[in-house]
Amino acid sequence: MDVKYHIFKDYDLDITGASDEELAANKKFAKVIRKNRYFFVSMCYHPKRKRIYVGCTQSGGDLLVEFNPKTSKFRSCGYAHSGYWYSLEAKIHKGIWLDEKEDALYFGTSTLSPVSQTVDSKGGKLIRYRIKDRQFDLIAEPTPGDFYQATGYDPKRKKIYMYTMPGSCFAVYDMKKKKLLRSDPMESIPHIGAIDHDGGVWGTYDGGTQAFFRYMPDENRYEFPEGCSFPNALAAANIMYPGAGPIDSCITGDDGYIYTGSALGELFRIDPQDKSVTYLGKPFTGKRLPGIYLADDGYIYLCGGNDGAPRLARYDRATGNFELLGIVESPDGTLCYRCHELVVVDGVAYIGETDNPKRSGYIWECSF
Repeated sequence: MDVKYHIFKDYDLDITGASDEELAANKKFAKVIRKNRYFFVSMCYHPKRKRIYVGCTQSGGDLLVEFNPKTSKFRSCGYAHSGYWYSLEAKIHKGIWLDEKEDALYFGTSTLSPVSQTVDSKGGKLIRYRIKDRQFDLIAEPTPGDFYQATGYDPKRKKIYMYTMPGSCFAVYDMKKKKLLRSDPMESIPHIGAIDHDGGVWGTYDGGTQAFFRYMPDENRYEFPEGCSFPNALAAANIMYPGAGPIDSCITGDDGYIYTGSALGELFRIDPQDKSVTYLGKPFTGKRLPGIYLADDGYIYLCGGNDGAPRLARYDRATGNFELLGIVESPDGTLCYRCHELVVVDGVAYIGETDNPKRSGYIWECSF
């Protein structure tokens, strides 16, 4: 596997052991961090424009960046200067959604701030980015005090789904009615959820079971199917961060199944029809499986594993076999610290890096 990395902005500070929240409040490093500290935590490929749109963790408000795979060039989309950003918004954590008909992106904003600051705040924003015009539109601020750790978007029903923090809620916003339909405490949120082929929205609930729910938007009600959970769901919870559920990654395949990686680094398949959960295997050592992508070649690509040496693999749905493609390490010895997101374009994997304790995250390009 041929590996190289692309740098947008960078710095050199040894701040090992400090969390993003602690660094955001650290006055000593505040200026350089606001300017140069970027982690790439959500990604969306635009097939017509041939660009990757990248959501960032960035305390200065530069939350959306465009990356050109052909030229390896970055361009800020300018959210910090949009007139909508405010200081508690620090990331587009999981979920940038392309509406090809509108040539627009949809996302929600999240935070690094403690509850003492968020409780009386406006909370997160739901935003549309009109790509051609390079303009942001505020859709709503529907949940004061609560931010969006992950989102989902249904272009047919014009609904946005939010998995919130610190409230650990599942919320539904109807863009046609301009109304919040639900915001329900779930005691658990996935790193990201999925929408099945019938429009059902999947997430986790109940800190004691960490089981799956399915929200049915046309009826505005939930299903809580009995026994629908990872067999080791409790062991996989609270690994990503306190209050996190066991789901690290989640996609809906073209075969109708939902494929989901756990925070223990295991891959499962959910059948939305009979609500069964099937263990498919563990593609590499270590915990975490945040990167998952169904590519045009039919393989499901996976990235995760140990901090400081994440692995890239792929899963063949026809045979049930995993193929380990390699470690995300460049020839000069630079290692990706932790994968957070993955897209595969024309046989090349692009990985968004996060949480590096000494530098900004990079976009990693892996050819195989």
